[in-house]
Amino acid sequence: MTKSRPQKIRSFLLDRIPDHPKDIVSRVMQEFNVTRPTIHQHLNKLIRDKQVLKTGRTFGAAYYLVSAFDKKLKFEIVPGLAEHQVWNDYFRPAFTVFPKNILEICEYGFGEIFNNAIDHSEGHEIEVDIRLKEDHIKITIRDDGIGIFRKIKNAFNLADERDSVLQLSKGKLTTDKENHTGEGIFFTSRAMDNFYIFSFELNYYRENSEEGDWCLADKEKPFPGTLVAMEINIHSTQTLVEVFKQFTTLDAEEIPKFNKTYIIVALAKQGDERYVSRSQAKRILSGLDKFSEVVLNFKNIETVGQGFVDEVFRVFQNRYPDIKITYINANENVTFMIERGLPTADE
Repeated sequence: MTKSRPQKIRSFLLDRIPDHPKDIVSRVMQEFNVTRPTIHQHLNKLIRDKQVLKTGRTFGAAYYLVSAFDKKLKFEIVPGLAEHQVWNDYFRPAFTVFPKNILEICEYGFGEIFNNAIDHSEGHEIEVDIRLKEDHIKITIRDDGIGIFRKIKNAFNLADERDSVLQLSKGKLTTDKENHTGEGIFFTSRAMDNFYIFSFELNYYRENSEEGDWCLADKEKPFPGTLVAMEINIHSTQTLVEVFKQFTTLDAEEIPKFNKTYIIVALAKQGDERYVSRSQAKRILSGLDKFSEVVLNFKNIETVGQGFVDEVFRVFQNRYPDIKITYINANENVTFMIERGLPTADE
């Protein structure tokens, strides 16, 4: 069956938009010798039919296939902007080709980080960049706000923005308790293969594909606002439920609760500090009374001091005897100091 001229124009649009998102109108004008208003009529029909989406206005407009993956879109932070609506309208269709577990993880991560930018960034704009490279999905969400680490430092009167990373990594940390649980970044950073936060002078990343490897580093040039990047292999078999279960315990009424956390002890280090003081232990212990089980990860820690051990394993434990504290990745020196400092039955 021969296509009509309008059908040919719309087919051409769908075929060429992926390579010419910003100059597609001029391309069609040259190909079919039609006016700009005529092309916009065809584009509007494709938009109404949910085959094409438009971002920007007038000369800054760009067009994308709804089913296409690689997109870079901007959203003004205004009343009524909702993460679920943005996800459903602009991104979800492209993800439906992936397994259910990948779709759910990406939907959860996108929603949590985008909502954080809306509610906490104090910015004006959110930029979303989604890419599919070989077998990896990368979702990047950037805002132009105050910066996540700076926001936490100011809200909790912390001495250093680096301490914000430590406190954030524990989970259950939020500057808006009435509307947020503080769980979003905690679970998203573990559901994804790789998770990165860039904000002003600090970079933090977590690579779960490398057994939870992590890094906290200074940036040579400040990065204004906050950028969160998330990556996952499309063949990953991990599910959200599995991630939640790792950090869930049953309360007295047998109801699952987010009550278990892992602490990267090295994140508490500031500058050239050694782990010898009670104040350093207190930075680690701050907020842990919200949990029933705490696992301390001593990876990359050469030694700890008696005061540090006493504050964690005696003072804090006596204050909260129902909290279970265990530790992993401790070398011989750390293990010796902990066992030496543990209270005996006579104490």
